[in-house]
Amino acid sequence: MVKVHSKHTQEDAEDRPANRSRTETTPDDEYSHIQGLGQDATQNMTQDPSPRRHSSQRNTNVTRIRGRQTHESQAGEPEIGIVESIEIVDFMCHEKATVNLCPKVNFITGQNGSGKSAILTALIIALGGKASLTNRASNLKGFIREGRQRATVKVQLRNRGPDAYRPELYGSSIVIERQLNNGTAASQYKLRNGDTGEVVSKRKDDLVAITDHMAIQVDNPINILSQDAAREFLASTSPDKMYQFFLKGTQLHQLREDLGAVSQAITRAEANIERKKEVLPEMRAEKRRWEKHYSDMKQAHDFESKMDALSQQMAWAIVEEAEDEVGHIDEELGVNGQKVAKINDKVAEQTAFIDQINAEANLLSEQAQELLRQLEPLQAERRVPVEQMEAAKAALRRFKLTEADMNMEARSTRERISSLTAEIATERARMESKDQAGKEKLRLAITALEDNIKEEEARIADLQAEQKTFEERSSVLRETKVGCHREADKCRDLVTQTRAGLEEMMRSTSNRLNAFGRGVVEALDMIDRAQWRNSKPIGPIGRFVKLRNPKFSRIIETTLDKTLDAFLVESHADRVTLDAIFRRCACQSRIVICKPELFDYSKGEPDSRFTTMLNMLDIQNEVVKRQLINLNRIEQIILIEQRIEGDKMVAANNGQLPRNVTACLTADGYSVGSKTGGLSSQSTNLIRETSRLGENIASAIEREKQVLAARQRALEHAQHSLKETEKELEELRRKHERSAIAVRQCKERINKANSEIQQTRERLYSDEPAKIAALETELEQFTEQMESLQTQFRDHVAQQKLKEEELEQVQADLVLIDRKMDVIRDRAESKREAAEEKASQRQTHADHIIYWNAKRTTLETKRSHLEQARAEASAKVEETISDARKVCEERVEVEHTLAKLDRMISEYQARIEEIERSRSMSLAEVAEKAQLHITAYKKAKEELSSIAQLVDALKTSHRLRMSKWMQFRESMTIRTKMHFSTHLSQRGYTGKLEFDHTQRTLVPKIQTDQDLVSENIVKGGGGGGRKAGSSSQQDKAASAGRFLRKDTKSLSGGEKSFTTICLLLSLWETMNCPVRALDEFDVFMDAANRAIAMSMMISSARSKNTTQFILISPLDMNVKPDADITILRLQPPKRASS
Repeated sequence: MVKVHSKHTQEDAEDRPANRSRTETTPDDEYSHIQGLGQDATQNMTQDPSPRRHSSQRNTNVTRIRGRQTHESQAGEPEIGIVESIEIVDFMCHEKATVNLCPKVNFITGQNGSGKSAILTALIIALGGKASLTNRASNLKGFIREGRQRATVKVQLRNRGPDAYRPELYGSSIVIERQLNNGTAASQYKLRNGDTGEVVSKRKDDLVAITDHMAIQVDNPINILSQDAAREFLASTSPDKMYQFFLKGTQLHQLREDLGAVSQAITRAEANIERKKEVLPEMRAEKRRWEKHYSDMKQAHDFESKMDALSQQMAWAIVEEAEDEVGHIDEELGVNGQKVAKINDKVAEQTAFIDQINAEANLLSEQAQELLRQLEPLQAERRVPVEQMEAAKAALRRFKLTEADMNMEARSTRERISSLTAEIATERARMESKDQAGKEKLRLAITALEDNIKEEEARIADLQAEQKTFEERSSVLRETKVGCHREADKCRDLVTQTRAGLEEMMRSTSNRLNAFGRGVVEALDMIDRAQWRNSKPIGPIGRFVKLRNPKFSRIIETTLDKTLDAFLVESHADRVTLDAIFRRCACQSRIVICKPELFDYSKGEPDSRFTTMLNMLDIQNEVVKRQLINLNRIEQIILIEQRIEGDKMVAANNGQLPRNVTACLTADGYSVGSKTGGLSSQSTNLIRETSRLGENIASAIEREKQVLAARQRALEHAQHSLKETEKELEELRRKHERSAIAVRQCKERINKANSEIQQTRERLYSDEPAKIAALETELEQFTEQMESLQTQFRDHVAQQKLKEEELEQVQADLVLIDRKMDVIRDRAESKREAAEEKASQRQTHADHIIYWNAKRTTLETKRSHLEQARAEASAKVEETISDARKVCEERVEVEHTLAKLDRMISEYQARIEEIERSRSMSLAEVAEKAQLHITAYKKAKEELSSIAQLVDALKTSHRLRMSKWMQFRESMTIRTKMHFSTHLSQRGYTGKLEFDHTQRTLVPKIQTDQDLVSENIVKGGGGGGRKAGSSSQQDKAASAGRFLRKDTKSLSGGEKSFTTICLLLSLWETMNCPVRALDEFDVFMDAANRAIAMSMMISSARSKNTTQFILISPLDMNVKPDADITILRLQPPKRASS
């Protein structure tokens, strides 16, 4: 529960004037009541059952002490904007509390946690302030007492006197109630009539209007300074924000906003003037029109006679125009006939050229084929020496191997003979000497032989490793050889196919239809003669398709391929008939049954930035176009020149094809992307290019020749690679054979060494003479064997020489045959190239024929149109003459052109019709109407001039008011500076406020009494013993340079608090807000600063008759209550138990 102790309130004095003597106590007695008021007195006041005007005081925990009330003090009380009472329920730490305030100075004291700041927070929240403005909570829910769902804050404002805000609605006081909810609902406002308690409004806009009228600035900390803001006001507030507070407190900010609104009004007025200026030309034109109308009624009466003459000329002018049209058509017919005759001559000339070229080309082709047929017997003849040459080479390779074996065997035999001879000599010597030195020599010989064996074995290992390397390389080369064979065969096939295609293209120069396959020409002829149930079949489809850009010819032809050869029929019966025709003509074209429906395909096309296959084709038949769309989706296949561009397009679309795109093809034969997504690209097997897409056959033939040349070069490269591979294989085979021979020789040397070691050991340990006889016998055998090998070698050399002579003869025969074949091939190639040149010339003339035929067709079509137009023009001449005679029997001379006559008649007709309309009004009425427009135009000009003068006056006034605003700002600046210096001087401080109106900053600078003492000491020590009070102005200026004023952040707690009070009082002196509040202003002050600050605030409050002060401190008050001073002591409220 919240308790109240009240000694005597203003309401008691007003209700009971007769009991005034009861309140007449001395100031000392009243001050003692403040110090001695305790819990017992609070309980006694709680138990007092006597009724009071504010019954809620019985539920508060506030002790209110006020001095004697006099009539003089009442006369000086403010009448509007004063906070009379604050009531809170379940707000912060208070369960329920009511605080009644006096109109002047109110000190609120109490221990920490007693809820002093909650009273000031409630005032801010009730007057519409935000939660963040109080630094007590982040939102309104944080103010609700713990465990409660809502809180209520009520503030009663005085509303009296001549400046009262709508007293007829709100009465002499306004009660502002704000309810805070703990749920999702927003806070609610209720504005009541303080006299009747009736709710007048629930809108916050009305609360804002009330606070604006009473000049209460809730969000300005200069007016209501919270506890945290009071502590860190000077240190944490930036200079620009301090300047904004200065502007808002002095209402300079509001004046500037009002002047800005005036400037906007001037701008709108100028825009209105411009709009009126735009209307003036229309009014001036309307005025002139009526003036002209009035003039026309007075002077125009002869227009009808002029109209008759012009009508007669108009009738015969039409006749002349029709006759001129007939003459022009006759001229065009004559020119057309001359052009057709010239074209016929051109076509006949080109046809004769083609016939001659065809005959020459056919002759050259036959001669080339005849020459190529001569190669067949030569090729058969060539196969015999080739086989003989291969057999001779194989025999020579065998001779080489045999020769190597014989040389190896002869070398071994010679070595054995030499060895036996040496052994015999050694044995004889041993038998003769038999000394110890001979045995030692034999042992050394054995050791040397064993070392030779080890060297030979290492040599064998190296040779075998080399053989393994040769075998691995040979295996790779054999695979390469197989690949080269395949590549050569592939290139040979491609060359053959390209030559066949080139010949087919050359044959199709005479008739483009040959490109669509065998039997198409004959089938078309039979289609024209056959009977059909529905429309005649359409085909082949490629006849009606032409390519716009040859760059994409191969990829488009590959995509459409069989579709280009297809024929279209409308029924199954027609399909059967067409199939029978195809069988008779051996035609392989496809047959498609379709209905000739010209549907709309535009909705299925992709974005216009893509080039589709449909855009790249010029399709002359709409049914063919729809079937290509149905069969191949050409409207949804986009074409891109390079593969990398397609990859970028798909990547930019997150790996997907764009909308309405089924495929993306490139000119270099790749399909980019897929329907299922991904950045895959696949190459396309491009077919051989033909002339089915209507491309120039000569250019197609030229490209095919280039392709043939490239493939021939590829074939030559493959054959060269094959020869190089075979050559390397042969070299490896020779190296492998040499290595094998070297291994055999090493093994023989090892065997020989082992044999010598055995023999040496036998000589070392055996002294039998029979051994010499055995050695001599073995020597005779090896000598006979050597003679036999020499005989065999001579026979072998003779046979090898014969085989080499045979190989040379076969190679010579093969060279002769190859030379004959090369001569024949060169002659055939020359004939073929000549035939190709003729084909190119033939295509040029064929293109000329196509061009002249197209021109002739166009001219013939134009001639038929001209003849039809002449017949129509002649009929029109007769008709116009008949119509002209109805207007004027005799032909008249036409003086003007038909267009000018028509324009003149229209002008006269309009003038006549206007006059006819005006004839419904008299001349006086027309004059009156014209005068009305003249008057309206004059009045509009005058109004425009008047508004312009008013705008000029407003601009002048706005400039004057801006000048006055700046003067007022300067006055408020000087006044604030003066008051700040005055308040600081009461403590012995000096300082100043540094205003920068350009940068919009405000910076306080302070110099404390300690700084002044230090300064005086310095001046006394530096002046040669002069007194401090007698220092000159130069000394002061010099000392000012040494002792600069401090920034507020460097002050002590008490100095900072005192400086804050001085700054606030200085700013308050320039403000007009009726309520000023300050929380914990004296916490960091010493007793001296606190006493001076209290005295300053009370003096300032008493000097202001329209201002209420609410000052909060946790310390005891050392001031005495008075009639205009009230002290409110808060006891700690009951809090929710833990």
